[in-house]
Formats: sequence, C-alpha cells, structure tokens
Amino acid sequence: MKKTLLTIILIFQIGILVAQKTQSEFIIGTWRFEKECDFRTEKEKSEFIDVAIDPIETENGTGYADRTFKENGEFEFYYNSNHIDIGAYRIKNDKLIIERRLSKEKAESRKEAVEWHLKRNLMKKKNDGFYYFKPLELDLKSVSENRIELGTEKYYTIWKRIK
Repeated sequence: MKKTLLTIILIFQIGILVAQKTQSEFIIGTWRFEKECDFRTEKEKSEFIDVAIDPIETENGTGYADRTFKENGEFEFYYNSNHIDIGAYRIKNDKLIIERRLSKEKAESRKEAVEWHLKRNLMKKKNDGFYYFKPLELDLKSVSENRIELGTEKYYTIWKRIK
C-alpha cells in the first residue's frame, strides 16, 4: 500500500514538473518548418504587399532554415553550408525575439555597410563586441514538446522538433 501511494505521489509530482515547463524550456532544440496556415480573407490578404524575394536555397528542401535554440540564449538558423545565421533570442510576453549577430569577419570586411546600418538604427554594437541587427519579434502562438506555432490566429507557421 505504501509503495502504491508513493508511486502515485511520484507520478503526480513528475506531471506537475512537466506541466510547469516554460516556453523557453520547450523551445530548446532543433526545429524544421512543417507547414504554413493562412486563414485570412482575400480582403485581409490584399492589405499586405507581397515582396518578391529570391529565397535562400536550403538543404532540408523546405525553403526555411532549420532553427536551433540553445539553453544559453543563442540560436543558429542553418540554411545550407554557405549560409548560417547566428545570434541571440529571448521570449518575452509571448513573443520570440530574435537578434541576428554579424560575425566579426563580416563586420571587418563590410565596414561601410555596417556604418550604413548603424546610422539608420538597423544595427547596434553590444557590450560583447558584436554587431546585432534590429530585433525581429515573432508572435509565439503556442509551444509544446514537439511543435511550435509562430504567428497569429489567422496566419501562422508550424515547426516540428527534429532534435
């Protein structure tokens, strides 16, 4: 009887710990784009201008980088062996805030471009000595152990955990 009661209490406590995981804890890992959900009306869609952008080729074939979020607040977006974005992320008020970091080599080789971005407040130099682009804020619709939804009720992307 004591063993059964102890087992029930232990299972209950483990359940509470899992339920108390935060968005920041769930997001740690590597994620791959699964699909896009667009429930906007034609009128809502027409209010936005579609900008033709030449997409970056991805090794995973989705057109979206695999996204790795690390425990230390760093991220890596892997498109292909020639294109990897790195930087810092945080979650605040149900928003995933991403700050892409410019490598020191690129900052040195592209000084004019860095100055141009700095003058327009599109980039800033932080205390760690790196340059960061203006933060990108994504609505964090939901996060679970194996799925992330980024966007609003009417338009969002779904990402699945691969690691």
